[in-house]
Amino acid sequence: MKLLTNLVFTFLIVSSGFAQTTDDWKLARNQEGVKIYLRSVKGLGTKEVLGFTQVHATLGALVSMVKDPENHHSWIYANKEAKFLKIISEIDWIYYNISEAPWPVRDRDLITHAKLEQDTDSYAVRIDSEGLPEYIPANKKLVRIARLKSTWVFTPKINGIIDIRFELSIDLGGDIPAWLVNFAIDKGPFNTLLNMAKVVSSDKYRNKVLPYIKEKTF
Repeated sequence: MKLLTNLVFTFLIVSSGFAQTTDDWKLARNQEGVKIYLRSVKGLGTKEVLGFTQVHATLGALVSMVKDPENHHSWIYANKEAKFLKIISEIDWIYYNISEAPWPVRDRDLITHAKLEQDTDSYAVRIDSEGLPEYIPANKKLVRIARLKSTWVFTPKINGIIDIRFELSIDLGGDIPAWLVNFAIDKGPFNTLLNMAKVVSSDKYRNKVLPYIKEKTF
């Protein structure tokens, strides 16, 4: 079950018009500064995920983490391989990910097109991603994720705090029953957000500043 949980959340990194409030979401977990909400959507077998937490970091540190696929294994559960397929610009890229699954379930792979934008007033950074399942030929040993939409939002607050919000809608496909995914779907995001808070404060990312990301001063 733990490995299945990890598989579910591996795809949250690849950053869709989700609801902007939690009115239609149900709180599934609220521990250690992390809140996870779930909701059912008509026509989708698996539930959508909404998560919140806060970290003490710069916007540049968080964006650097997202754009460092070689280190995704340090904070994203079950990450087996991650790399860029194409860097279109600093704010536009195509990303490839393989997630390890428990035997006898086959590993999943995923291609996403991610775009980053920053609000000129709030300085919030938003990364939206959508699956590109046909971008490269499928590997017969893997199950290709056919549908994904995700959003990360990093909003700066006073005293160096960043509010983190993510939303995910995904169909893992293949041989994982929807009911089993839904049973574990809150646990993976919870643990990964905890790891995210730890890794962003490491020497590699702490106080990182990027020339194309503006940091808000209060």
